[in-house]
Amino acid sequence: MTTHPRTQHPVIIVGGGISGLTAAAYLALAGHAVTLFEKANTPGGRARTRERNGFFFNQGAHALRLHEAGEQVLSELGVTYSGSQPQPTGIFGLVDGKVYPLSIGAGEMPFLTDAARVELMRVFGRIKQLNTEELQERSLQEWLEEQVEHPQVRQFLLARARISTYTNAPDLLSAGLALSLMNTQGVLYLDGGWQTLVDGLRQKAQEAGARLITQARVEAIEVAGEGYRVRLADDSCEDASAVLLATDPETASALVLNGTHEPLRRWAAQAIPASVACLDIALRRLPRAENLVTYCIDRPLYYSVHSAAAHLAPEGSALIHLMKYLRPGEVEEPEVSRQELEALMDLLQPGWRTEVVEQSFLPHMIASNAIVQAELGGLPGRPGPAVPGFPNLYVAGDWVGPEGEKVDACFASARSAARLMMTQLSSRQNASLDSSLGVVS
Repeated sequence: MTTHPRTQHPVIIVGGGISGLTAAAYLALAGHAVTLFEKANTPGGRARTRERNGFFFNQGAHALRLHEAGEQVLSELGVTYSGSQPQPTGIFGLVDGKVYPLSIGAGEMPFLTDAARVELMRVFGRIKQLNTEELQERSLQEWLEEQVEHPQVRQFLLARARISTYTNAPDLLSAGLALSLMNTQGVLYLDGGWQTLVDGLRQKAQEAGARLITQARVEAIEVAGEGYRVRLADDSCEDASAVLLATDPETASALVLNGTHEPLRRWAAQAIPASVACLDIALRRLPRAENLVTYCIDRPLYYSVHSAAAHLAPEGSALIHLMKYLRPGEVEEPEVSRQELEALMDLLQPGWRTEVVEQSFLPHMIASNAIVQAELGGLPGRPGPAVPGFPNLYVAGDWVGPEGEKVDACFASARSAARLMMTQLSSRQNASLDSSLGVVS
């Protein structure tokens, strides 16, 4: 990367999740002074991993898409990691309370009627030929109602969309996004969990000179001359040449003009999070070792043994991820969700309760800060990274920019915001140098 002279005031990043750490690494490696404030006692956000008795607990099920923005950004920054793709065996389908062995690649799905099986293969063939850019403003539900005749086929495609987007809202979800993800080339489950990415990004940023300050809550972003003043909860302030808000949309809005800045306020109001209930279970052994993945076709549930592909558990043990995809605004008692997920385990892994080593239950985790909505224009309709009306103020996160979804959007928007900052800061530095030398343009 090209090295630039350090700015008079640092670039300040608010938020130490994947987006904030990624932007910090890009900017610091380019020679800019960077200070990152993270309110928690350790960075990483939802990408943090906890180790318990040799099991690596992510916050719910995580997967890194191959050949997408995340993989590209990590390669550019030199962040290393290891992992494997899930096995193409051990796949089952759950329909009407019955479990069926599946061979999805071969089209062998015994719960489908002959007519449904023929239509599903035909629809998959059409999906490969679709120009999904033209479907960004159409909802998945609208597309299915117009293009798919058989109810079983609609059910199966909805299940696939839930798995890829963590969204249980086909009436809101962009068909362009959902269908494009059905053409992607697989995912990786990461050895040691996603903490490997957090640690790698943090190391790159700090080695390049970035300051990462934890347990530091930012309260407000104020305009100060040509830059900004960042006010913290302890009433201290730091001046910044540029600011990146690597937060959720509601927090970003609240930090600027007491939440009255119209674009930020509108972005926060439009954002509808995708939420899930997550139950991760560490077992000494799998009672049914052959059941590694189950597609829950007619229920918004997820089951997968990630440790079958990645190093997440001691040899011979297993770490199972279960989720319930919640409807936007759905309020369910945590115990009800947990009982439903445990009942799924009873069906798929009878005898599991006697093998439990550890469990982690998150009854209402935000999987994405904003569903990619058709009525807002799909991916191209998402906000940022630049904040209108405020030069050198940017946002990044899974709700920002026209590229990627979930963590890929975090990586892509952080890279885009960092590049915009580099360009603006270089222009300002050149203008300042010209002025000091008496150069007239």
